[in-house]
Amino acid sequence: MAKDQEYNVQAGEPVGVIAAQSLGEPGTQMVLRTFHLAGVAATIATSGLPRIIELLDAKKMPSSPIMRIHLKESYSKSFAKADEVAKKISEIKMRSIMKRVAENFASGKILVILNEQSMQAVDLTARQAAARLAKELGVETKVGEHGNIIVNTHTKNLKDVRAVTVKITKAIVNGIEGAGKAMVAQEKGGEFYVEAAGSNIEPVMQVEGVDPGKIYTNDLFAMYRVFGVEAARNTLALELKKTLEDQDISVNDRHISLIADAMTADGTLQSIGRHGLVGKKESVFAKAAFEETVKHLINAAAFGQIDYMRGVTENILVGKQIPLGTGSVKLVIKRKETKKKEK
Repeated sequence: MAKDQEYNVQAGEPVGVIAAQSLGEPGTQMVLRTFHLAGVAATIATSGLPRIIELLDAKKMPSSPIMRIHLKESYSKSFAKADEVAKKISEIKMRSIMKRVAENFASGKILVILNEQSMQAVDLTARQAAARLAKELGVETKVGEHGNIIVNTHTKNLKDVRAVTVKITKAIVNGIEGAGKAMVAQEKGGEFYVEAAGSNIEPVMQVEGVDPGKIYTNDLFAMYRVFGVEAARNTLALELKKTLEDQDISVNDRHISLIADAMTADGTLQSIGRHGLVGKKESVFAKAAFEETVKHLINAAAFGQIDYMRGVTENILVGKQIPLGTGSVKLVIKRKETKKKEK
């Protein structure tokens, strides 16, 4: 057999069923566990069966998003420069750098008491935090004598003051919203890059020093929004392969590629289920055989839908030969030749 043909499948081969079985069977053996991802502190990455389910269900937001941000050559050679980029990206909220908040309802002012150690750890000053707070919330801020932030709400209404207090604790005082905590990591070749526990790619691409063409995230929809359906398809295939390999399970790349192709075939990301691939099938019986049987049959009867019995599921359901394997071939006999043989 020629080398370029040794991986070709025969006509009528049920490649979809084989791909589903190749991924489904090892899935029953997976261990439900989580592990710490090296390089990103305090980030626990979803792995094993929960991650496989997350990918095949095409969840809008992964439970543990990760970004791998490569830097331009002038930044990737120096740890100090890479750390500067990481600090610009790293999302820091007010609640992580403050001790407590004191409200004065009589004057309508809020005192934010900062934690000096936490401020030093993220290389942030009270003035910087106050300026970002004013920009984010549109309130009047100033730094007090003891290095704390005083917020003037210009209202004495208890409810309004409390609403501002809640917003203050959730406000971002440094970095990019949705980027999560960012840290510098080093590749085997010695180059530095940034890993972040978030998936907000668009604003990260604008940060000075970041190579916009070399950003990767395990968030399928973030890749789809920014880089298109092909990037989302490749990310899906890569994440499935990586998750299986982490569990020491070997599945041929072709099965994984076929699943990724099917989920992105219409130019969007869709799940494998009643809200995705199965739900969009033309066959009434195929949809009814999967889930919500009565609903599909009643709707089909009410609207006079026709099932042309072209797929596998619907033919199995009614006991007909499936259009796969030997069933994909139709034989035609010429009557004239038959009559000659009979004579």
